[in-house]
Amino acid sequence: MERRQFLVSGGAAATAGLAGCSATKEATEGATAGSSETQADSLTVATYSTFVDAPSDSPGEWIKQTFEDRYDVEFEWAVPDRPITHYIERYNSNAPIDAELYVGLKPQDLVRVDQATDSGLFESINRSELVHIDDVDPAFDFDPTDRTVPVYANYASLVYDGRQLTSPETFEALTTESYTDTFAVPNPAQDDTGLYFLLWTIDRFGESGEYTYLDYWRDLLDNGAQVLGSWGTMYTQFTEGQIPMIVSYANDRVYAKRSGSDLKKHQVGFLNGQGYANLNAVARFTEGTADTLATQFVDFLLTPEVQAKIAELNVTGPVNTMATPPTVYQEFAKEPDEGVFLGYERLNGNLTQWQRELERELVDR
Repeated sequence: MERRQFLVSGGAAATAGLAGCSATKEATEGATAGSSETQADSLTVATYSTFVDAPSDSPGEWIKQTFEDRYDVEFEWAVPDRPITHYIERYNSNAPIDAELYVGLKPQDLVRVDQATDSGLFESINRSELVHIDDVDPAFDFDPTDRTVPVYANYASLVYDGRQLTSPETFEALTTESYTDTFAVPNPAQDDTGLYFLLWTIDRFGESGEYTYLDYWRDLLDNGAQVLGSWGTMYTQFTEGQIPMIVSYANDRVYAKRSGSDLKKHQVGFLNGQGYANLNAVARFTEGTADTLATQFVDFLLTPEVQAKIAELNVTGPVNTMATPPTVYQEFAKEPDEGVFLGYERLNGNLTQWQRELERELVDR
C-alpha cells in the first residue's frame, strides 16, 4: 500500500529565519529570465475560479500583475467552468488547449485525468531547470512521473464549536455517545473535503480485515452523522448553529479571525493527531509551446515571496521551506502532528471504487 506520511510540526512556518538565504537564488533567477532566446511574450495559465475571484481574497490578480511586471510579458488566467472536465473533453476531442499550465491540480484530479484520457494531457516538468525546487518539501510530491510540482497545501481537519463540545481525540471517539448527532461531512462522491475524510478513514482502517473503513462509516452513520451535498451547504449550517462539528480545514481560524467571528466557535481538532493533506500543484499541458516562460512561471510560484503571498491571499500553507507565512497564518492556522495522504499510485484504480462502495452504503440507509 502506498501511503504518504510526514511530520509537519516543524514545517514551513518554523523556517522563517531562513528566508533570507534565497538571495543568491533570486539573482540566478533574474539572470535566467534575462537570457533571451526567441521567447513568447505572453503566457496563459489555467486554474479554478476561486483562485482568481474568490469572494474574500484570492491570489490570482496579484500573481498576474507581479509576473507581468517582473518578466515584461502579458499574462492571462483561463478559468473555464469545471476546468478539469473542460480540459479532458478538449483533449479527447483533439481541440486546442488554450493554456500552458494548470495551477491547483490535486492528486484526485490527476487520477481522473489519466483514467479519462491516455495520460497525455500533461507532460513531465524538467525540475533541473527550476532554481527553487530544492527548497520544496518533497513530502508534498504526489506524482511519480514528475508531471506536477507542489505549490500550496493545507490540512483537512475537524472544525467544531468549542462553546458546545470538545474535540474527539480519535476516530473511534467520534462514534461514541458523546458525539451523537453532532457531526457532518460533505458527500465524498461530490466534494473534495468529503473525499479527504473518506481517504483519511481508508488510511486509518484499511479495506480488509475484521474492521474496515466501511465498518467505521456504518458506525459513524449509526451515531447520527450527516452526509451533506457540499462543503458550502455544510459550512453554512455550521455557521448558523445547526451543526456543531464538521470536516473542514485547519486554516479555518484564519478566516474567522479576519471576519471578526468568535474564535471559540471556530476550534480545530485532529483525529489521532493527524490531518489529511490537501495538496495543490502546477502541471504543464503537453501542447504547451512557451517552454521558457512556462518554466519561469513555475519557478516564480516557488519563490519565497510568492509562496508567502499565496499563503496570505489563498490562506493555504507554503511548500517552500524558506517561505515565511504571514503572521495571522502562523498564529491562527493549525498544523497536525502528522500529515497523511494517499498518493497517486494508491488512488489510481481504487478511487472510484471506494466512492461507489460508500455511496452504496449511503443509498441503502
